Order: sequence, then C-alpha cells, then structure tokens
Amino acid sequence: MSAETTTTLSGELMTLYEKVFLKRNQFEQIYEEGLQKRSRSMNEGKTIVFNRYTPLSAATTPLTEGSDPSEVSLTGAQVSATLSEYGTKVKISRFLSLTSVDENNKEKIAVVGQNMRETMDTLARNELDNLTAYLANAKAAVTDLAATDVISAANIRKVARNLEAAYARKYADGFYMWKVTPYVKADLIADSTWVNAKTYSGVKDLYRGEIGELYGFRFLLSANVKTTSSTATVYHTYAHGADAVGVYDLDGDQPKLYIIPHTQIDSANATGRFSLASWAGSYVAKTLVSTWGYVAKFGATA
Repeated sequence: MSAETTTTLSGELMTLYEKVFLKRNQFEQIYEEGLQKRSRSMNEGKTIVFNRYTPLSAATTPLTEGSDPSEVSLTGAQVSATLSEYGTKVKISRFLSLTSVDENNKEKIAVVGQNMRETMDTLARNELDNLTAYLANAKAAVTDLAATDVISAANIRKVARNLEAAYARKYADGFYMWKVTPYVKADLIADSTWVNAKTYSGVKDLYRGEIGELYGFRFLLSANVKTTSSTATVYHTYAHGADAVGVYDLDGDQPKLYIIPHTQIDSANATGRFSLASWAGSYVAKTLVSTWGYVAKFGATA
C-alpha cells in the first residue's frame, strides 16, 4: 500500500487536514518546553553521542615568571541516545466518512494529532523522571510523603540552591524552569510571594503553559500528570536548567501526519471500504546532565 499522503487528496483538503492535525498536536505540549531540541542528520546512524567535559580547577597558583602554565588533562564523559520510531494508526470506515456529521473527518484527524502530541509529551516527561530526585521537606523516601508535604517557598528555595551549586545553566532570561501539575499548582499559588504570569509582560513570547514565577523559576502547568501511589498520592514535578535534557528527531523522519483515503484502491483495500489516518516518526528524549535538574515530588492538599 502506498504511503503517499496526497496521492488522491486535493492540495486544499490535505492542507485542511494538516492544519487541524497540527492545531490539536501543538496544544499544551509542555514537557518539551526549555529542553535542548535538535534534529539528527540523515545517514549518520541512529545513535547520538554527546561529550560532556568536567570544568577545570581554578588555577590559583602564580606562574613562575617567564614560565608556561603546567599541563592539565581534560576529563569528561559520554552520553548516548538512540533514536526510536513511534506512531499510531486509525481506520475510518467509508460508511462513517460518508454519513458522519464530522465533515471530511476533521475531528478524527485532530484526535490523531492529539495522540502524537501526548506521545511526544509523555516521552519527554518520562525522561525528565531521570533527573536527580528531590522529596518534599527532606523526607527520606517516597513512602514518607504525606498529603501535607506540599510544594512551598522553602522547598523551592532549596531546589534553586541545589541547581545553582551544581552550576546548572539558566535560560537566557536568567530563570530556571519548573513544570507542575494542577494539583501542585493549587498549593503553589497560595504562597504570598507568588507572582502571577499575568502581571509581567511578554508571556506569550516566553513559554507555552506559563503560569507565573517565584524564586528564580518560571512555572509551567501541564495536565499530563505523573504520580506515584504511596501512603498519599505523590505528584511528580520537574525543575531544571538549560541543556539538562535533550529531545531529538531525525531529518527526513520527523513525526508527521499520513493519510490514505478510501478512494485510493489497491490490494489492501480492494473495495475502498476504509481510510487510514496515522502519524509516525523518529524521536528520542535523553538526560544530558542529571544534576542540572530535579524530579521533585510532593503531596497535594487540593
């Protein structure tokens, strides 16, 4: 079966499909915000290797006059990530296409776009879970967390301190980033020093899902919740600096929409009884420097 997306579709109809697909796909894809984003060039293999060098010690000993500095060695480590293929496909019957009030299957295509967005978002979120663990109020284990161990000014200040002590890079605006869920947000905005995003300008030009800032963090809200079931429900949030985690796709195989309409007749669809709407592409999310970010876990009172 041909995989061409425009074989029997008009250019106008394909453009319509792509618009509704991308509109739903782009909605609230929060966990990729602020991550290092790159594309792997074609024909260079599926494994990406990154070199990370350890900063040199400060050279505090004066040089002997007329002498060169002593030679020191660079040390570092490699981080590798392997691209994988992801995708999904839905079959839409010809009868449904011709009788449904969903003209041209627009809403069905939008659902496929939403699935791609949620897949990419969840892959990025799951990789953020590999950052350094932080438990509210210095608790020793997740099982020690109670519903009252909520996000607080004290916890936020400690995470900021830890990132700064680890030389975690800030973003160009001088802030770190913190991604929270609605349950954690309810406790966060109760802090008397909370600054709502509506009170400062240029929010639309910064980050998708931004809700405000506090103690050197810009906070983003995601409804894609990750929890751990324990004595209380424990909510995962993610605080990080720039370049802590990277996401990568492949030139020539970025995740995208594919449509085969029921009017395309071949041996796999001999009577044209169905259409196929799918997305597929190559993608990987990888932690680059785990100490430049925290998976911070809290209870919630809401």
